[in-house]
Amino acid sequence: MKAPLLFIAMVCAVAISSCSKTEIKPGTTTSLTHVNFTSTKLAAVPYASYAASSPINLTGSHDITISGKSITGGTVPAITLKNCYNVHITQNSLGNSTNIGIYLINCKNITVDYNYITNVSTGVDVENSPGGGIIINYNQFLNMKGPSPRGQLVLFNTVGGANNSISYNKGENIAGQSTPEDAINVYMSKGTALSPIKIVGNWIRGGGPSTTGGGILLGNMGGAYQVASNNILVNPGQYGMAIGGGNHMSITNNSIYAAAQSFTNVGIYIWGQGVPPATYTTVSGNKVKFINNANAENDSWVAPGEATPAGWSTNTWGANIDASILPAVVVSQGAATMPIDNTTYVTSGVINLNGSHDITISGKSINGGSVAAITLTNCYNMHITKNMLGNSSNVGIYLYNCYNITIDYNCITNVSAGVLAADITNGGIIVNNNQFKNMVGPMPHGQFVQFDNVSGANNSISYNRGENVFGQSNPEDAINLYKSNGTASSPIQVAGNWIRGGGPSSSGGGIMLGDNGGSYQVASNNILVNPGQYGMAIAGGDNISITNNTTYAVTQSFTNIGVYVWGQSGSPCTNTTVSGNQVKFFNKSNIENDAWVAGGEATPSGWSTNTFGANIDASILPTVLISF
Repeated sequence: MKAPLLFIAMVCAVAISSCSKTEIKPGTTTSLTHVNFTSTKLAAVPYASYAASSPINLTGSHDITISGKSITGGTVPAITLKNCYNVHITQNSLGNSTNIGIYLINCKNITVDYNYITNVSTGVDVENSPGGGIIINYNQFLNMKGPSPRGQLVLFNTVGGANNSISYNKGENIAGQSTPEDAINVYMSKGTALSPIKIVGNWIRGGGPSTTGGGILLGNMGGAYQVASNNILVNPGQYGMAIGGGNHMSITNNSIYAAAQSFTNVGIYIWGQGVPPATYTTVSGNKVKFINNANAENDSWVAPGEATPAGWSTNTWGANIDASILPAVVVSQGAATMPIDNTTYVTSGVINLNGSHDITISGKSINGGSVAAITLTNCYNMHITKNMLGNSSNVGIYLYNCYNITIDYNCITNVSAGVLAADITNGGIIVNNNQFKNMVGPMPHGQFVQFDNVSGANNSISYNRGENVFGQSNPEDAINLYKSNGTASSPIQVAGNWIRGGGPSSSGGGIMLGDNGGSYQVASNNILVNPGQYGMAIAGGDNISITNNTTYAVTQSFTNIGVYVWGQSGSPCTNTTVSGNQVKFFNKSNIENDAWVAGGEATPSGWSTNTFGANIDASILPTVLISF
């Protein structure tokens, strides 16, 4: 469903018939200009090695990137940010400090990714940051020095709000070279019901000799809405994973192994220490084999007075696992001197897999021609990362009936649509940190990413960058969720994307939630500039939220409206939230037209907290958005 052209002057609206969207399937072709690209080093890495830098200490900074630095901290943190926002810390080598690697205080919307951090008291310490958007993903950590209470790879200390994540990091503490405490500790921190703090897909090896430290600790001294899933831990210390208090805590689908050592104790425990018992806990689908210091297997413990967590019977205690669940090399060799993400692409034919699982597709340069560059059908547990894909009259990446597929750090250009995921029921579709340029459509294609009948938990379209250059592209929506359903505890996340360019479609625009229905979808902290006919929309469905986004558009022949809510499938939208957004959007008549709620629709929750007519312009996005 699309917004009709609405000619709105402040309070009056004239609706013209809806422009309906149909379900999208692969195979539609169109002519397009061929763009030649060959195997190359990833353009996102403009340096061959890190450049030496003194420690960085910033207060009140925003909309900057810190990258390519080699920093020895000495007695101070390598990087300190206070009261900062919209900052990207990426591809740095940080270490050799008796203090912290990266220290964030009262910050929001900070992404820390692809850094190498070693020989510090704690890798990343985030304190007193209630505004959300703290992303600590894809980093490598080696040998945290502590001592207690420090010694974490990552510590969240009173972190709150939506869109917080500690995911896909790799960390190793080598005995005799480190003095770690917990690998990941979430202390007095609160996510939200729609956006819990996520600790997903981390690889952690090594812990001890602390008799209190271990792997991943949720709910330390309380907190709420925290989820740890699909992590792998080997010999992480005194314990493997734990819920130490709080409410709405989940430990799901993790693998934990430990051999007997002088400090080992228990694989998973639930114990509200010094606070009321933990409530609304879930511990399910985990595989655990943990040998304590008496050489007895001790996989789990629920303290007296604690309720047995939901899903307890689905765990595999005494699992048939050993230390080989992690590879021999966890932290990349040479990461201290060379950027972690230094991909060289190799030319490949198109990839079409059916029923495959547990493999990675990486470093490919693929010209699709008349078919998708990569097609996965009935696949699961796959990682598509760091590929250069394009020149297809079909889509870049097509997923059909798959689950647990991560698509990240790919460059996708000159295709009908970037990523199309269709008929997914079991969730786990992660499309994060990719770059898209010039989608050529035509409608109903033309998206950077579309979810078509995607359902289940742990689905995300986040931290991507996309640009459609006018005259070189024919886009529709930048991101579209069609008939897709998250869950109450794990809504579909559309967070932190940067989008520029749209049109000339009179129906396409920026981010559309609830297209033809759906439920539990959240779009937060996205930035859109001149995205098309509209900026952001809720076109149907239930429990849909648009929060803390920034949308700007100048007058063009197709521009219409900034944010709208209109259930175009015949039923009003229900349980909607539109809050904290900043919008300045000019329609084709050069009239500012920031927002519209259709007749018969309830005013969304949080409507009064939006800033319509915000003091923003196109500079909310940097001049250079795409780096390939």
